[in-house]
Amino acid sequence: MNEERLAVRLKKFVLVMGTALAFVYVFLPMLTNSVGILHRMSVYLDKNGIDPSRYYYTDVEQVQDAEDYLRMVLRQ
Repeated sequence: MNEERLAVRLKKFVLVMGTALAFVYVFLPMLTNSVGILHRMSVYLDKNGIDPSRYYYTDVEQVQDAEDYLRMVLRQ
C-alpha cells in the first residue's frame, strides 16, 4: 500500500515538473517571440549582454553611464 502511494506521488511529481519545464522552455519562448514588444525587449537584452535573471549589474555599460549621470546630477 505504501509503495502504491509512492508510485502515485512520483507520477504526480513527474507530471508537474514536466508541465513546469514545458511552460518555461516551450510556451514562454513562443510567447516572447510572438508578442512584438517582448521580442524587441528580448533582442535588446541579448544585444547588450544583459541577463534579466541577475539581481544586480556591474559589468553592463548602461549601468556605468547611469551611475555617472546620477553622480553628475547630484553634485549640482
